[in-house]
Amino acid sequence: MQAKIRMPVVLATFFVLVLGLMPLAVNAATDGWLNQIAAQLVQIQKAPLQGKLIVIDPGHGGSDTGAIGPHNVMEKNVTLAISKELRNLLTNGGATVIMTRTADKDVAYAGADDKEELAARVAIANKANADLFVSIHADSFSDLEGGTTTYSYDTKDDSIAPLVQANLVAQLKLYDRGVQQSDYYVLKNTNMPAILTEAAFISNPKEEKLLTNSSFDKKIAVGIYNGIKQYFGS
Repeated sequence: MQAKIRMPVVLATFFVLVLGLMPLAVNAATDGWLNQIAAQLVQIQKAPLQGKLIVIDPGHGGSDTGAIGPHNVMEKNVTLAISKELRNLLTNGGATVIMTRTADKDVAYAGADDKEELAARVAIANKANADLFVSIHADSFSDLEGGTTTYSYDTKDDSIAPLVQANLVAQLKLYDRGVQQSDYYVLKNTNMPAILTEAAFISNPKEEKLLTNSSFDKKIAVGIYNGIKQYFGS
């Protein structure tokens, strides 16, 4: 009879202990989870580009010269120089970078029409499942306009375009033409956030000269880089 009486007591004591320890275990697990989240946030702030795959698209190239300035500076050469500077910054910052072209050549094939060429650039980014697509250009207009513009397609790009534009303007000190929306093929057809930058006007003699200066090209790259870093770090 004594054994029968003691067993419920033992079981009751066991459940009291378990129930008493459960909140401690839950709290410990919650604290561990929160600590992991906090550590990840700190890591993102320290190295926001780590693990990111970014596609850089130097506008034009090969059979497509792009715009040509009053002193015969070709847009395709300017965009490639800027893109290489940006690639170096992003790579040093921890990102993986793919360039749609690394030399003066067509991306699709020699003599491809505009749509085929643009589709080839988009395909590179979509196939790689990139985190970001950045197309580099130099603007042109018949009048002596100037300044810096960043284009986006829709709301998926709204958060990065203003950051890149603000940082470009801070670096270049040119007229701020703001963020504008456009249905450019490379913006509309990419599966990831995408922007197209027109850093300066190659049709403007003063800005054309700036675009041939390696120091100015580096400033363009730094402006874009800073905007990207803020975007991934936020």
